[in-house]
Amino acid sequence: MSDNTSVAGRSLGYTLAVDFGIQFVFYVYSAYYKTEKLYDGSGSLTYLACIFVALLVRPDASVGNGISSIAPRQALAATGVLIWCVRLGSFLFLRVQKHADHRFDELKLNPIRFAVPWFIQVVWIFLTAFPVYIVLANVASLQAALGWSDIIGIIVWILGFTFEAVADAQKNKFKTANPSKFMQTGLFKYSQYPNYFGEVTLWIGMWILCAGGFTDNWQFVSIISPIFVFCLIYFVSGVRLLEASSQKRYGQDPEFIAYKARTSKFIPWFPKKA
Repeated sequence: MSDNTSVAGRSLGYTLAVDFGIQFVFYVYSAYYKTEKLYDGSGSLTYLACIFVALLVRPDASVGNGISSIAPRQALAATGVLIWCVRLGSFLFLRVQKHADHRFDELKLNPIRFAVPWFIQVVWIFLTAFPVYIVLANVASLQAALGWSDIIGIIVWILGFTFEAVADAQKNKFKTANPSKFMQTGLFKYSQYPNYFGEVTLWIGMWILCAGGFTDNWQFVSIISPIFVFCLIYFVSGVRLLEASSQKRYGQDPEFIAYKARTSKFIPWFPKKA
């Protein structure tokens, strides 16, 4: 085992400990008061804390090189997570203050069952940003210089971030004015879930960016990050739940049936002709 592998493993251990610790504290508070209001906000706060800790315990920082020792790729990756985290976290936190998150209606009444989504959030926080934690844990001088793969990663990240942010803003504006209708304009004309497509895409871009800074073959296992994000969003917490909710609410509406028939479910594409 190389010295860098040992150092990277130790840094990842610290990050996971912070992740679990913060989520556990918020879970205890939320379980006691039977509230889900802090769930999304605590997730964003934990991401911020994990990135901060990863920066503090990276090997270059431990020898006193300071901020100047951060490689450009490390700075780009950390900044990308922080921007995404603040944008999405504030959006979700403000939304849940206005409207209850009904996913937790029954779960929060039972502390043991309520612990499950908090544990999932611990895993989500660690696996989603796994490539970022790795690249921050690697010695900067051992990483390759920025190249075309990094540019591609940045472009893909920007595309995904833009899709998610614009779709969220469009839907929020539409639902505020039309709470009883379903969204089918803007980016939703080309995908039923453009915000989720954007989320998966930006993490694909982040992995491409970070991959250029990997210094050991085992670190490529972090490809699990975008795969995990897709599986979680598509099969567990996002598309599946919203699809069931929409079907229950609009399933008999001919306009909704026509919208689903002509619109790509996930990857944006031009609507099918009737």
